[in-house]
Amino acid sequence: MRKTLATTFLALGLFLFLLCAAFTVVQLTASETAWFEEEFTKLSLADTMGMTLGDLGASIRTLVDYLNGKEDTIDVLVTVGGQQVRMFNLDIEIIHMKEVRDLWQWFIGARNVGLLLALVLCLAGVVLEGKDALRNACMGYFWALGLFLVLVAFAGTWAAINFDSFWTAFHRLIFPSSENWLLPSSSRMIQMLPSELFHDLVMRMGGRMLILFLPVAVLCAVLLMLRQRKLRVVDPWVNQEDWPKTPQEELAAIQGPDLLTVHKKVNMTVSERRKLNAAEEKAKQAIDAPDEAVEAEFRDAALDAPLESRKKIEFAPVDGETAGKEPDDDDYDELL
Repeated sequence: MRKTLATTFLALGLFLFLLCAAFTVVQLTASETAWFEEEFTKLSLADTMGMTLGDLGASIRTLVDYLNGKEDTIDVLVTVGGQQVRMFNLDIEIIHMKEVRDLWQWFIGARNVGLLLALVLCLAGVVLEGKDALRNACMGYFWALGLFLVLVAFAGTWAAINFDSFWTAFHRLIFPSSENWLLPSSSRMIQMLPSELFHDLVMRMGGRMLILFLPVAVLCAVLLMLRQRKLRVVDPWVNQEDWPKTPQEELAAIQGPDLLTVHKKVNMTVSERRKLNAAEEKAKQAIDAPDEAVEAEFRDAALDAPLESRKKIEFAPVDGETAGKEPDDDDYDELL
């Protein structure tokens, strides 16, 4: 029970840790402005929007700094058609990015609290079963990673099949009471960050998470194998199925259960079944008991027996002598 509870605490703590690590991967990947500029070049967005690649790079850096609290506004001037204009000139763009920043900052705070809670859960699991903490931690990580991979596989499959549907459902989930994320097609923010770019961004984040989390699972598997090998060296019969069986156990395994005995036990009263179980347990203890203990039990039983049940051993008479006659000195002389 303690081992199960310890593994459960460790699994919950490690799953929470994986969620916090996943958000950290999202945060770091979304802050790679150089990668965004590569995407701008791949998608030829500068030519499509009539802007320079430098203006697009300055715009994405402004958005990233705004999300991370380094900028107070998303205003940035760019050159379009030979004239300097505001990159994000729609009120809905400003409102939407404010909602995104508030949510982003909330996730950062939740991540920090989640890491502390994950540490508490893991420490509780170690305290509950400290002598086997390594095994419990590895098993807990497998459970946590399994649940995390199920969620990632579901989201990844959905995004791969129909990214627009996934992206819409994602925005409706994180902005349940707002429609400001539905920017018009004339928005430069939409033109700069099309769905193809977000598709590549999501795939990049998912790949990094797998690269980070799967090697830890391989390490846990190796540690469990080494632990099992060490236990086998110390105790060759560490697994119960490897224990040597007695002839009675081997015969029972071949013949199966004694159906007559089972039938009798089922139809017994509670008191009769208790007496039978006590007798079987006593017989088992007698078989497993050391020889000295068995001899002592038989000796005590013999001493407790009534006197009339004890038989006197009489030897046969020598040379025709009558039974029970005490030999005298002449008899000894004759024998000598």
